[in-house]
Amino acid sequence: MERLQRWLQSELSEASFIEDKKERERRQIQIQIAISEIIRYRDIVSSLALVSSPFVERENTVRDPSNSEVKPNTKSGECHACGASRSNDIEFCPVCGEF
Repeated sequence: MERLQRWLQSELSEASFIEDKKERERRQIQIQIAISEIIRYRDIVSSLALVSSPFVERENTVRDPSNSEVKPNTKSGECHACGASRSNDIEFCPVCGEF
Protein backbone atom coordinates (compact mmCIF):
# COMPACT_ATOMS: atom_id res chain seq x y z
CA MET A 1 0.00 0.00 0.00
CA GLU A 2 2.75 2.36 0.94
CA ARG A 3 4.65 1.53 -2.22
CA LEU A 4 1.63 2.34 -4.37
CA GLN A 5 1.19 5.65 -2.58
CA ARG A 6 4.84 6.57 -3.18
CA TRP A 7 4.51 5.66 -6.84
CA LEU A 8 1.41 7.85 -7.18
CA GLN A 9 3.24 10.72 -5.50
CA SER A 10 6.05 10.40 -8.04
CA GLU A 11 3.44 10.33 -10.82
CA LEU A 12 1.95 13.50 -9.36
CA SER A 13 5.29 15.30 -9.60
CA GLU A 14 5.76 14.05 -13.17
CA ALA A 15 2.27 15.24 -14.10
CA SER A 16 3.44 18.82 -13.54
CA PHE A 17 5.46 18.48 -16.77
CA ILE A 18 2.38 17.89 -18.94
CA GLU A 19 2.21 20.82 -21.35
CA ASP A 20 -1.53 20.98 -21.91
CA LYS A 21 -2.91 22.84 -18.88
CA LYS A 22 -6.32 21.12 -18.96
CA GLU A 23 -4.78 17.66 -19.29
CA ARG A 24 -2.22 18.43 -16.53
CA GLU A 25 -4.95 19.54 -14.11
CA ARG A 26 -7.11 16.51 -14.97
CA ARG A 27 -4.22 14.12 -14.35
CA GLN A 28 -3.21 15.82 -11.11
CA ILE A 29 -6.77 15.60 -9.80
CA GLN A 30 -6.94 11.90 -10.71
CA ILE A 31 -3.71 11.16 -8.86
CA GLN A 32 -4.67 13.25 -5.82
CA ILE A 33 -7.97 11.39 -5.56
CA ALA A 34 -6.17 8.05 -5.82
CA ILE A 35 -3.73 9.05 -3.08
CA SER A 36 -6.54 10.16 -0.79
CA GLU A 37 -8.37 6.85 -1.40
CA ILE A 38 -5.24 4.91 -0.48
CA ILE A 39 -4.91 6.88 2.75
CA ARG A 40 -8.61 6.34 3.50
CA TYR A 41 -8.34 2.60 2.80
CA ARG A 42 -5.26 2.28 5.00
CA ASP A 43 -7.12 4.03 7.85
CA ILE A 44 -10.09 1.67 7.46
CA VAL A 45 -7.87 -1.41 7.48
CA SER A 46 -5.98 -0.22 10.55
CA SER A 47 -9.22 0.53 12.39
CA LEU A 48 -10.51 -2.97 11.58
CA ALA A 49 -7.53 -4.39 13.42
CA LEU A 50 -8.84 -2.72 16.59
CA VAL A 51 -12.24 -4.42 16.33
CA SER A 52 -12.47 -7.84 17.91
CA SER A 53 -13.67 -10.77 15.87
CA PRO A 54 -17.41 -11.47 16.09
CA PHE A 55 -16.72 -15.21 16.11
CA VAL A 56 -16.36 -17.03 19.39
CA GLU A 57 -14.18 -20.08 19.82
CA ARG A 58 -15.45 -22.55 22.37
CA GLU A 59 -13.56 -25.28 24.14
CA ASN A 60 -16.46 -27.72 24.01
CA THR A 61 -18.93 -28.31 21.24
CA VAL A 62 -22.19 -26.40 21.46
CA ARG A 63 -24.27 -29.50 20.82
CA ASP A 64 -23.50 -32.90 22.18
CA PRO A 65 -23.54 -35.34 19.23
CA SER A 66 -24.66 -38.17 21.49
CA ASN A 67 -27.73 -36.32 22.73
CA SER A 68 -29.69 -39.21 24.15
CA GLU A 69 -32.17 -36.96 25.94
CA VAL A 70 -34.20 -36.29 22.80
CA LYS A 71 -37.33 -38.33 23.27
CA PRO A 72 -39.96 -39.24 20.68
CA ASN A 73 -43.56 -38.04 20.94
CA THR A 74 -45.95 -40.12 22.89
CA LYS A 75 -48.44 -42.07 20.81
CA SER A 76 -51.36 -40.12 22.25
CA GLY A 77 -50.07 -36.82 20.74
CA GLU A 78 -49.00 -35.41 24.08
CA CYS A 79 -45.69 -33.80 24.92
CA HIS A 80 -43.38 -36.19 26.76
CA ALA A 81 -42.10 -33.34 28.95
CA CYS A 82 -45.19 -31.36 30.00
CA GLY A 83 -48.10 -33.50 28.84
CA ALA A 84 -49.71 -30.75 26.72
CA SER A 85 -51.49 -31.86 23.59
CA ARG A 86 -49.78 -31.06 20.33
CA SER A 87 -50.40 -31.57 16.66
CA ASN A 88 -48.34 -34.03 14.65
CA ASP A 89 -47.36 -31.47 11.98
CA ILE A 90 -44.82 -29.70 14.22
CA GLU A 91 -41.77 -31.31 15.77
CA PHE A 92 -41.81 -29.44 19.09
CA CYS A 93 -44.25 -28.69 21.88
CA PRO A 94 -45.82 -25.24 21.50
CA VAL A 95 -46.16 -24.96 25.32
CA CYS A 96 -42.71 -25.92 26.62
CA GLY A 97 -40.62 -26.13 23.42
CA GLU A 98 -39.45 -29.71 23.93
CA PHE A 99 -38.89 -31.92 20.90
